[in-house]
Amino acid sequence: MLRLARLVVLGAIPLLAAFAQIDATTVRPLRTAPAEKVTVNLGFRDWGPATVAGSTVIAGNQTGRGGLFAIDTITGKARWTYRPVFSSGTASVSTAPAVAGALVITPFAAAHPGSVIAVSLTTGKEVWRGPDPEQGAGVAVDGDLAYILAKGGFLFALDAVTGRERWKADFGTNLAPCASQPVVKDGVIYLTGIGKAIPGDAAKPAGYYLFALDAKTGRERWRYRADAPYVHPGVCLNQPVVTADTVFATGDNYLYAVARATGRNRWPPVEVRRSVEGRVRGVQVQGLVDAGAVLVGITTGYLIAFSKDTGRTTWEIPGQYRDSLPATAVAGNVLYFQGSPNTKPAPDAGGTLHALDLETRQILWSFFRPTAERNWPFGHIAPIDGGLWVNSYQTLVKLE
Repeated sequence: MLRLARLVVLGAIPLLAAFAQIDATTVRPLRTAPAEKVTVNLGFRDWGPATVAGSTVIAGNQTGRGGLFAIDTITGKARWTYRPVFSSGTASVSTAPAVAGALVITPFAAAHPGSVIAVSLTTGKEVWRGPDPEQGAGVAVDGDLAYILAKGGFLFALDAVTGRERWKADFGTNLAPCASQPVVKDGVIYLTGIGKAIPGDAAKPAGYYLFALDAKTGRERWRYRADAPYVHPGVCLNQPVVTADTVFATGDNYLYAVARATGRNRWPPVEVRRSVEGRVRGVQVQGLVDAGAVLVGITTGYLIAFSKDTGRTTWEIPGQYRDSLPATAVAGNVLYFQGSPNTKPAPDAGGTLHALDLETRQILWSFFRPTAERNWPFGHIAPIDGGLWVNSYQTLVKLE
């Protein structure tokens, strides 16, 4: 069991309504060739992932000037800019902001030390600061709590209104961090992280796990260790995908399916093997998304759909893909992705965005955006009804 380092019981507080995450199945997809409706350029190159809240889109800068920005979704003009002050002077944002009621909660992890910070959604004024987040960790909000994995190996549950600590769970070890954005569903937090040695289990020392924790108390329900050949501390799984009864994740060339109720394998981990430079070998899958009947992910040479029942390949589209920036997202029955499929070659594996009908597996449209630096790749996609927001070279772009 994870050690609860501290449990703070607060008095009665008003319930904070969390901003509902987009349900991809209910979003009207963009099925026709898009046009660039809004272009936001605030003088820096690298935008981070965006979050849409009503008529405002919020995103940060990953490098250079840093900061967080709220943009009017109609005009593309900045409603406010927030740049926190740290002793190191840096303030980059590499994960999507979380919106809870009237607050935007964002991890600023590049500073030393950094902080998770809440600002007013309306004004951008700072409301509270919390612990120093781990690199690559994201904030999740559920009800009146915000969750963040911090440096030192602690998962914090913070009061979303005040930033006060409700509880924290200790993941601290001397291993390299394994960070993900917590996913909260039905009162349970799912995340990848580091676990200390389990008492009495000498065969499994401290290592990487997928955890399920009670969202109200932080008490561990189960932990799952993804074992793979030659990976002694276990596999640091990529961002988990949580469905009705299963948690799916990829890592070290394998696809994993873990039952939400028990923390056990639904089926044995499936090694993903493909031909690479004339040799069949294990390949890493990135950008895994829930695409309804299947899961879809990207390798450098394939767009692959996996059966949720067996993990076996349902269909695939060979091509050239940038697995470090897959830009995968789903809206309705349409999959968005980036690359150069053999069925419709693009100038480069990065720099061309496609929409694929998941039923017919036909490419509905392809979108290329000329940039000052040739074939600059698109980044993270935020689907909206009938369109999407995506970051490109120096800009945040709305396509409709």
